[in-house]
Amino acid sequence: WKWTTQNGVKGYKVTGPNGNSIFLPAAGFRLGSSLYYAGEGGYYWSSSPDESDSYNACRLYFSSSSQGVDWFRRYYGQSVRPVAE
Repeated sequence: WKWTTQNGVKGYKVTGPNGNSIFLPAAGFRLGSSLYYAGEGGYYWSSSPDESDSYNACRLYFSSSSQGVDWFRRYYGQSVRPVAE
């Protein structure tokens, strides 16, 4: 995990053990029409819903100093990063 700027956008370049990498922009999140933490934090949905609470899904979140995974309310507008082989 390396905090960096690509094309004027802050985020993480994440490099796997095989040397392949992906850039995850710190795009913030939306609640209603408001945007929060753009350029400061990234919030990405996984495809895993919480089986015990349908209002939650698993997400990856990060700032320049930390990363984590948790369960969060699905009505927040968070990023999705599609990946193709």
